[in-house]
Amino acid sequence: MVNAAASYATPDSFYVVFMVFLSLCGFLWIVTGTTEDDAAMLPTSDRPGKAWRSGLAISGDSLSAVTLMALVGLITLTGFDGVMISLACAMSLVLLMLLAEPLRRAGGHTVADALARRFPERSVRVALGLLTLMICLPYLVLQLTAIGALTTFVLGLTSSAAQAGCIIATGLLMIFLAVSGGLRGTARVQVVKVVALLLVLSVVALLVLHRFGWNPDRLLGAAAARSSHGDAFLGPGVQYGSGAYAMANRFGQFITLALAVGCLPQVTMRILSAPGGRATRSAMHWAIAQFLLVSALLAVIGVGAAAVLGGPELLTADSTGNSALLLVADALRPGGVLMPAVFCAVFLTALATVADVSIAAAISVARDLLPRSAPRSSAPDPRQERLARWTATLIGALTIALAVLSANWNLLVLSTLAMTLTASALAPVLAYGLLWPRFTGRGVLWCVYGSSLLTIVLVIVSPLISGSPTAALPDHDFRWTALVNPGVLTVPFGFLLGWLGSLPGARGETADGTGRPRMRSGNGRRFMGS
Repeated sequence: MVNAAASYATPDSFYVVFMVFLSLCGFLWIVTGTTEDDAAMLPTSDRPGKAWRSGLAISGDSLSAVTLMALVGLITLTGFDGVMISLACAMSLVLLMLLAEPLRRAGGHTVADALARRFPERSVRVALGLLTLMICLPYLVLQLTAIGALTTFVLGLTSSAAQAGCIIATGLLMIFLAVSGGLRGTARVQVVKVVALLLVLSVVALLVLHRFGWNPDRLLGAAAARSSHGDAFLGPGVQYGSGAYAMANRFGQFITLALAVGCLPQVTMRILSAPGGRATRSAMHWAIAQFLLVSALLAVIGVGAAAVLGGPELLTADSTGNSALLLVADALRPGGVLMPAVFCAVFLTALATVADVSIAAAISVARDLLPRSAPRSSAPDPRQERLARWTATLIGALTIALAVLSANWNLLVLSTLAMTLTASALAPVLAYGLLWPRFTGRGVLWCVYGSSLLTIVLVIVSPLISGSPTAALPDHDFRWTALVNPGVLTVPFGFLLGWLGSLPGARGETADGTGRPRMRSGNGRRFMGS
């Protein structure tokens, strides 16, 4: 999150560009809006569509505003370590290729829907619904708080009231987009967001290369010299240093992101609504190609920010480094329209992300938690459509309140919690549920509740919560470990629990997890129903 106390000399062009951007957003909202009778929150997943459009929407849901800003800042401050984090995010979509087609064939609107034919128990659906909320709420608060802090930074404001106002305004826009456009409308916004990001990031990256004579060696040398790390900037170890805990934190961060980004609830929701058949694979090819291109552009921009701004200077302006993308754009073209254009692209990214995450949470509540019995099909249901819209509104209001209350916290804890829960609980359930025939409902419950509990405990006793000046509670110290990325323990633990819970013999449970005899097809092969 951008340091709330930081100030910035806003160029006059910013207000003109931002007003034009808001006008275009209003037009986009009208175009993507739907009537109350239109099944936009819960559209049928067999609608025809272009693979490239679905691919851009999937990659757009994978790339949030916080990820965008944090990656540039990390590359600027840590060099090689930041580039590896960016590659871990891209690798997550590559791994998602293994699950995309089985997930799309399973159908439905949520992960619980997709696994319902194998695990029809109410307890499994509730567990997956609760897990979705535990991931979405921290993720929403993080995104909304970060974009509110970035907006106050760009406007040159420093008061807490101004930051709260920006959070509330952004949250209201998010609620309007989610409720009026629904899943179908935000898909169009995601495509516009990805195109806008590619355009502005390409311009910034090309200007960086032009500044250093199109010579990568010259760019890397200048970045290393101004980073205050010297040649260490070009190798691993800057972010966490050396030692056993440093290696555990690096590996935990990498494996968490590699598994989490592609399994986030909004990403799986988008895959479930993608065109079926071979189009799903084509959509994933588009998503991976776009994400790799964005990762390459961010690497150039991050290294360029280190060379143009300098690491110590960036920390002086913003102690988190998250404003590096905006500051390097302004340094490359001072007072021009480049920085406002970059901010508008980041702002649109934030709106699209929080809208889709709130929709994912709302759909999960409407289909997984509130109904007393499992939905019989994924066909449009006007009652569930209205329920999802009202739930999205309530989740948005709750997110705004939590974001205002936690605006001055170090919100790295929310990012760590959401990503670790996804990698440790949701990713194993998806992998086992779609690829392993002997996975059971008991394995789902063990994996979801066991790995979630371990994740929460390890986060609570980590330096993210207490025991350091940057902790969420800096005046307290009840940490038990120096591990800030618990995924190194929780990810294998989640997979282990899913396997142990699926071992035969407990309560006479069969391998399909339902307690009923396994069905066999006419040729004698086992039939999994998925």
